[in-house]
Amino acid sequence: MITTLQDILKEYKSDMERMESRIHESLGTDVPLIQQVSKYILGAGGKRFRPLLHLLAARLCGYREHNAEYLLGSIVEYIHTASLLHDDVVDEAKIRRGRSSANSLWGNQASILVGDYLYSKALYHAVRLHNQRVMDVLSETTTTMSEGEVLQLMQIQNADMTETDYFRLVECKTGVLIAASCRLGAIICKAPLSQEDALAAYGKKLGLAFQITDDTLDYAADQKQLGKVLGKDLDEGKVTLPLIYLMRKAEPEEREALRSILHADAVSEGDLTYTLGLMVKHGAVEDALRLAQNLSNDAKASLGVFPDSPPRQALMALADYVVQREM
Repeated sequence: MITTLQDILKEYKSDMERMESRIHESLGTDVPLIQQVSKYILGAGGKRFRPLLHLLAARLCGYREHNAEYLLGSIVEYIHTASLLHDDVVDEAKIRRGRSSANSLWGNQASILVGDYLYSKALYHAVRLHNQRVMDVLSETTTTMSEGEVLQLMQIQNADMTETDYFRLVECKTGVLIAASCRLGAIICKAPLSQEDALAAYGKKLGLAFQITDDTLDYAADQKQLGKVLGKDLDEGKVTLPLIYLMRKAEPEEREALRSILHADAVSEGDLTYTLGLMVKHGAVEDALRLAQNLSNDAKASLGVFPDSPPRQALMALADYVVQREM
C-alpha cells in the first residue's frame, strides 16, 4: 500500500532515475553558459513533482511504452524551471531552494536567456511527438503561465487583493502546469475524455493546495529544513492567502499597520515579527491551511473514476503530502 512520499519514491525509483537522465540528456546544447546555468538550476534539489505527476497519471491510464512519458516529463520540468529562472529575475531573488539563485550568480541577462532556451527546448521536443493534443495543452499552458506572471506584477503591494484575484493568479502560475502534467498522462494513453478531465481536475485542485501551503510557509516555515526565507513574499510586496485572511480579520489599526508594512521599501525585522504575531493572533495561517486541506480532499475525490491501483494510491498520497509538508 502506497501512503507516503517515501513509498512513492521507493516504488517508482527506477522510473524517476530514468526521468532524471532524460531531463539532463534532452538539454542538447554545447553552449557552456547554458549547460552551467541549466545544470545548476535543474540540480537545485527539486523533487521533480510535475514529472512524477505526469508519470503516475500515464501509468494510471495504462501507459506501458516507457518513452513519451519520460520525454513529456522532461518537457514539463523545463517549462517549470524556465518559469523559476524568470521569476527570480522579476522578484530580484537572491535565494532559491536554500542556495544562491541563478541570477545572483550569473546575472539577470543569463537567467532570462537560459529560461528562454528551456522554454524553446520544451516546445522543440514536444513538436517531435507529432501529437496535436499535446501541443494544444502545452501552448495553452505556457500562455496562461505568462499571463499569471503579469497578473502577479499587477498585484504587487495591493493590500485590497481579493481571494478571487488570488485564486486566478495561483491557477495561472501554478495550477495550470500541474493540471497539464496530469492531463498529458491521459492524452498519451488516448484515455477517455472522462479520465482526462478527472486527472486535470485533480491536478488543478492539487496545484491550488500546493501553492496555498507554500504561501503559508512564508510565515511559518522551518528555514533550515525547507530552504524558505521567512517574510520573503511580504518583503517583495506579494499578497498571498494568509495575508488576505489576516487583512480581513485584523483590527482597524492593525490593518493600517499592515498596509504600511506592505508598502515599505523593505520589511524590517520588527515589522516581520509584528506581522508573524498577528498571523498567530488571528489564526490566518491555520485558515489558509484548512482551505488547502479541503482542496486536497477535492483533488482525491476527482480520482474516483479510477479503480484502486498503485498509481492511484500514489496520487492520493501526493495530495496528502502537499498539505502536510513540515513547517
